[in-house]
Amino acid sequence: MEYFAFISGLLYLIFEVRQKSIMWVVGMVSATAYIIVFAESRLFAAMGLQVYYAAVSLYGFYRWRKDKRAAKASAENEIVYRNIGTRDLLLGILVFAAVFAALLTFLRNMTGDPMPVVDALATALSIVATWWLSRSYIHQWLIWVAVDLLSAYLFLSQELYPTALLYIIYTVCAVYGFYHWRREGVIIKK
Repeated sequence: MEYFAFISGLLYLIFEVRQKSIMWVVGMVSATAYIIVFAESRLFAAMGLQVYYAAVSLYGFYRWRKDKRAAKASAENEIVYRNIGTRDLLLGILVFAAVFAALLTFLRNMTGDPMPVVDALATALSIVATWWLSRSYIHQWLIWVAVDLLSAYLFLSQELYPTALLYIIYTVCAVYGFYHWRREGVIIKK
């Protein structure tokens, strides 16, 4: 199952960098596979995050298609993005802090999670980054760099080698994605 999740995760990443709406469908498939992988590894925050990914995939698919129409993109492959405003940045920081604190408390006291701090940190950051991705905020790529490095460390420590490799690839692609969107993209307002 981990290899299937790995392959679908790579496809997701390719579609994300190219800003193809199909990425949300592939992401839902990958998330479902990783729910099983992380449940077996007792990484409960990572597992719960996959449930969140699956749910946000529906919203992201709708939102991206709407954004492309709103920007009157001349071609299907044109990239559109937003710069994050102060309000959404502060909201993201508050959501991160609340989720991290709650999740860390839960993981430490209610589970046998082998690395509760790293798992909670990566999960809380991922929740914010995924929401920002669904809104096409270019700054989501910067959060993904941190998440992917933390996740690679977490999965290496649990001997989930294909998944750790996937997150190392995600790190490189997150850096590329940021610059690709900035170079090739069209900024949209609101």
